[in-house]
Amino acid sequence: MAILLKECSYLVQSPTQVERNIDVLIEGSRITSIGRNLPHPQDCEIIEAGNHVVIPGLINAHTHLYQNMMKGISEGIELVPWCNQVLFPSIDSMRKSISRNGRALPHLWTTLSAIEMIRGGVTSCINMDTIFPEIIHAWEKIGFRGVLAYTLANKWVPAELRASEDAMKQQITDFIDRYHHPEGLTTVFPSPSTLFLCTDDFLQWASRLAQQNNLGMQTHIAETKGEVEEMLAETGRTPVEQLDHLGMLYDGFSAVHCVHLTPHDIDLLAASGAQMVHCPKSNMKLADGIAPLVEIRKKGIPVALATDGSASNDLQDMWEEMRAAVLLARVANNNAAALSPRDAFDMATVQAARAAHLDAGQIQPGKLADIAVIDIHAPHLQPFHDQDIFNMLVFCTKSSDIRHTIINGELVMKDRRITKVDENAILQEAAAVDVEHMAGRQVFLNSVSS
Repeated sequence: MAILLKECSYLVQSPTQVERNIDVLIEGSRITSIGRNLPHPQDCEIIEAGNHVVIPGLINAHTHLYQNMMKGISEGIELVPWCNQVLFPSIDSMRKSISRNGRALPHLWTTLSAIEMIRGGVTSCINMDTIFPEIIHAWEKIGFRGVLAYTLANKWVPAELRASEDAMKQQITDFIDRYHHPEGLTTVFPSPSTLFLCTDDFLQWASRLAQQNNLGMQTHIAETKGEVEEMLAETGRTPVEQLDHLGMLYDGFSAVHCVHLTPHDIDLLAASGAQMVHCPKSNMKLADGIAPLVEIRKKGIPVALATDGSASNDLQDMWEEMRAAVLLARVANNNAAALSPRDAFDMATVQAARAAHLDAGQIQPGKLADIAVIDIHAPHLQPFHDQDIFNMLVFCTKSSDIRHTIINGELVMKDRRITKVDENAILQEAAAVDVEHMAGRQVFLNSVSS
């Protein structure tokens, strides 16, 4: 069914184009026309958008949805001990739960995360995760657009938590054949978790797979100072230099975090056409450091924005992430002009779409119909100063202000109600899992408090 967004008070088509009192017509999965008094099919669903701001759906360019089951469990611990004391025990507990319950848990964590994001106007994410068909099925059922970035690791991670290298190669090849649908809701990337978790041969195999099949690829890079020091000691190269040495830098590659970069690293990224994914809240929570965002952007490197996983954030809230990016850049550079709200909005839409290889992130005829509609009646949005609408959006808007969310031309949330699944049933199921597996979770909760 066609959808007409009628008389949008503000239509943010892109970070550089805002229109007033205008209509948007959606037919099928794409935006077909923008204008005033648009003709529309007789059976078109009409959404009155007066006193609303209509924006491109936000895109979370890097997360780990399985960590939705780990919110609020870690405090005051840095990345490597966090992995050993919190993340790996948590994964082991969930792995045992999955084997007992017919793999219901991946469907649950994916649906729960999708509901949180849809409620905040997020229409897509890149989910660095393991391969479970239930993740794909959950996205298809709720109508969420997802990129499954299959996490690859063949060393350091405990052997019982990963498949063999040959099995991983076969699994991702099969998964791409079955679930990579660029014209549908789901796509697949090969994603080595980080350089120190993979052998060089395995990294190069994954990179060839991505480049030969025109796929994106994503890897954690230079997240901690220790990671850089260890790579230098082992290879004589920084992580970015190692990427270049292995032939892994190309225009479809996104380097997540990039906290500890040298000027040469930045030049290599700029020359390659690769992209950075910035996760400010996660970097702050784990005390990783502050990414040299201003220097990176000055070199013309595209920067997308992301929340990272809920175990190191703890929310999938892109409004908070945009605010955090702006404020952190300003205080880190002692410069109130270091990053603007418009810049942050661009990172969460246009640049995030680039990282996800999606024809989205803007409201233009022919683009995918992934759209969020913001109700501006709330006290924290009044009076609505529109001299620079991006100031109001980034500094004042909350996830709870999203009235409707459209993905692939479908209203997946209408008037704050999730339309395609029973949200209350999902919440009850999640609460039951938390109680049922408290004993298993206690293993890693104890490690956090010790």
